[in-house]
Amino acid sequence: MGGRTAQTVIVTPALRIGIVGVGRAGTALGTALAGAGHPVVAVHARSVAGRARARATFPAASSGTPAEVADASDVTFLTVSDDVISGVLADIVNAGVLRAGQIVAHASGRHGVGILEPARDCGASRAAVHPIMTLSGTAADAGLLSGASFGVTADPAAEQVVCTLVTEIGGRVVFVPERVRTAYHAAVVLGSNYLATLVTATLALLDELGVHEGADALAPLLRQSLDNAIERGPAALTGPVRRGDAGTVRAHLDALGAVDPAAMSVYAALASLTLNQLEQAGLAERERSEAVREVLSASTMHTVL
Repeated sequence: MGGRTAQTVIVTPALRIGIVGVGRAGTALGTALAGAGHPVVAVHARSVAGRARARATFPAASSGTPAEVADASDVTFLTVSDDVISGVLADIVNAGVLRAGQIVAHASGRHGVGILEPARDCGASRAAVHPIMTLSGTAADAGLLSGASFGVTADPAAEQVVCTLVTEIGGRVVFVPERVRTAYHAAVVLGSNYLATLVTATLALLDELGVHEGADALAPLLRQSLDNAIERGPAALTGPVRRGDAGTVRAHLDALGAVDPAAMSVYAALASLTLNQLEQAGLAERERSEAVREVLSASTMHTVL
């Protein structure tokens, strides 16, 4: 986004890494950075399970408050949920431990560096380093970061360092302008989280209809569809909407409405989005697309009523 490409980076001296929040992201990032020669020296975990995970994953790291973690580190990652970043940072700032030359970063997709403004007021530099990868909470997560892209927004003083850290763990930097962070994250969620939701709903529907072993049956189709979409964009769109088969779309909506009205609503919304994409790409035959649009409009009105 924004037309920027990652700049050439140089190998940095070992940096002391602090992790506040030892969940999926914090554990994966910390493990990957430690593997690249940047030791995790301090951690903070709120829950009993998190503290146990921290001891097992980072046995050489000290355990302390967020402020103590920040005081001990050169780069402090606030890998906590989006809604508590501000509160955690406030505790650190109020402790007076931040200093010039230090970097405070988070791994949130939604937020840019604006939420870290109090850190800059203390002389530290800010960075948002969002791994564009789904993490499951297993030991394999750190390896998944190698080859993954990271949505980066950073102060000039922090940019070179965080870009180097991303590169050293095998990641790829994608610069995201501050003003579009929330929309950027929504786009990523739409394509990843809700892709999993769609697949899960599809398998549940097939099982309810008595079509078992749906995962094995659909896996080749789903993988090929994803590859086609990534490689070809709108040209990869297929199915009854692409063909302009209004009768089939109507039949699908009726059938889904009898089994799962929520799935019918999702189908109609996605069919409408597909039709929009086809029209924008000049791939829709006008008369047929208008027929499909009428079916979708009638379905929406019926749902509202």
